[in-house]
Amino acid sequence: MFADAHNDILTTAFSKGENLYKNSCQFDFERAKSINLKLQYMAIWQDTRQKGINFLKNAFYFLDRINEYEINNITQSQKIEDGRINILLSIEDISFINDAYEVELLKQRGVKSATLSWNYENKLCGGAYSDKGLTSTGQKVLKKLLEENFVIDLAHASNKTFFDVVKHLNKPFIVSHSNCFSICPHPRNLTDEQIKIVRDFNGIIGINFYSPFVKDKGKANLNDLAKHIAYIAELIGAQYISFGSDFDGADEFPEGLRGVEDLPNVKEELGKWGFSEKEIENICYLNLVRFTEKFLK
Repeated sequence: MFADAHNDILTTAFSKGENLYKNSCQFDFERAKSINLKLQYMAIWQDTRQKGINFLKNAFYFLDRINEYEINNITQSQKIEDGRINILLSIEDISFINDAYEVELLKQRGVKSATLSWNYENKLCGGAYSDKGLTSTGQKVLKKLLEENFVIDLAHASNKTFFDVVKHLNKPFIVSHSNCFSICPHPRNLTDEQIKIVRDFNGIIGINFYSPFVKDKGKANLNDLAKHIAYIAELIGAQYISFGSDFDGADEFPEGLRGVEDLPNVKEELGKWGFSEKEIENICYLNLVRFTEKFLK
């Protein structure tokens, strides 16, 4: 079985006029079922730097569309069900909201997780390509997200934002799609200090499959991807690792990873690295499930 902490299929497929059952994208339900994927975090991403757009209205559109499908939105059911694909919906860059009440509206529509930023700074905080930290407005939004029991996602956060946010946390958080800075020094990856903080909060790191986050020069392969998993396992333990594929949010992946149907290839590679069957099961599926279940109430 498999679980994945991040993809962008909602905005990608619906923006292209395709459906989620079967499409030309990197993820669809047909392929997900074929490899026994049980839990998928799905993000709604919008470029909030654009002007004159009603981002909240757009988010409602995507949320209405996903609710047309026969899936289990665990925000609404409050449980991960056997025999179905379970979905956790997230907002990637929630800086478009204007007041705390809009967080409640998103929750009512089935959203359970949020990042405060994308790659650039906004009114809430700094993104990965910024030195800005958490603003006073960002503190208010973060407080509301915590009150509503959202999963806080620090993927895309600037270093200062990362450390500012954790000062306000008293529960686990996720970094849904980031890798190891020590292996690939990209601003989107995590330093050893940040990785250890995820452990200290009993959180989860979703390993990103996007090649430039896996290997800094040349095209990555599955061995390069496994290096990040092995590095984190050695540093803090395999129980804090999951997949954060970034399918349909990126266009360059390691050899052997075309889409969701190829997740078994990563599982096979981990076996080559000497991970036990239990460790592989945890990384591929159970770690993210256990983390998610902490927020189902």
